[in-house]
Amino acid sequence: MRRIIMMFVQFESMSRQIFNRGTVSLPTQTDLEGLADHVVESRWYREALNRFYSNNAYGFSEERMLRVLISIHTAANFFEVPYPTLFCLFFQESKFDFLADSATGAKGIGQLTSIGLREVQRLRSDSKMELKLQKTAFHLNRVYTDPQIQKWLEKLGFKINFAKIYPIPEKIEFTRLSSSFMREVGKELVKEGQSYGENTSLLWFLSKRLRRGDILSNRFAHMHKVFSQMLEEQYARSQASAYNIETNILLSTILFSHYYRYRWRNNKQVFNLAPEARVILATSAYNHGQTGMRRFLINLKQEFPMLDFQTLSSKRLRILFTNQRLSNAIKQSPRKIKEVSRHVLNIMDCAEKRPLTS
Repeated sequence: MRRIIMMFVQFESMSRQIFNRGTVSLPTQTDLEGLADHVVESRWYREALNRFYSNNAYGFSEERMLRVLISIHTAANFFEVPYPTLFCLFFQESKFDFLADSATGAKGIGQLTSIGLREVQRLRSDSKMELKLQKTAFHLNRVYTDPQIQKWLEKLGFKINFAKIYPIPEKIEFTRLSSSFMREVGKELVKEGQSYGENTSLLWFLSKRLRRGDILSNRFAHMHKVFSQMLEEQYARSQASAYNIETNILLSTILFSHYYRYRWRNNKQVFNLAPEARVILATSAYNHGQTGMRRFLINLKQEFPMLDFQTLSSKRLRILFTNQRLSNAIKQSPRKIKEVSRHVLNIMDCAEKRPLTS
């Protein structure tokens, strides 16, 4: 994992040097080393990655991880959104696992929902947005095939041939796994000496746990490898699939970019917000839509008539981002409200500079 961390930290300078393309962050946000520290100190790193690396049967794919990191960097650059926020959003959503599939049907790295995908399709109807998307895909392919990038990755110890990236299709499929697919997974497991592959009901149960982010015990380690490989071969390799790493990240970034630039207003009253406040609202709207966040701002203005939204800092907004205020705005169950709050605060903890300790 050390070389992946090194690749992550160094890629910004490589991109600037070779392509003259880099990312931006807000003054309140952490640097690349800070983002790397957050990942390394996370429970996911301690419990998941360490187990993956200690047992080859899990089939951890460094290629997929590099594709995720390069795609996020490229998307942040082309769509001009703060890189730390986008990075932390995807880390919070899926832990960079392309298999991720929530109970509500959200899929992939960015946990795209069917509602979110429809909004993306609407945004893509703007020719400028569509052109930007395809330019991003084109550049991503350029990065994957660049000789200098390949040589740099080889120096870090990677031997990877990235797949060619084509234009992002107009129609994106929300792939549903079939019984025949699961039987094929079972056959492959049996070939590898895993007798539990004959139990299709067990495989469905294990696959559900996998897609929810659980790490199976060593006994079922091969399920991680076989299931992810076959899902990629039969579905996620296609750029028309919501499971495809590059497609999912680029389309998810369109959605986040839309909310980051969203013009929050109440009739004729416009809430002009500083970028550091807008990223907080954008991360929440990304998951739950703009209606609740718009109501949150309206309620906040009514509660604090003299509040200057233009100077509202992320630190102050975080204090105001209470469960009670969210409950009044989003109108969801207490459990859902806590989920919204935890989601946004986790992203802020990841993306923002840590307070200095004496």
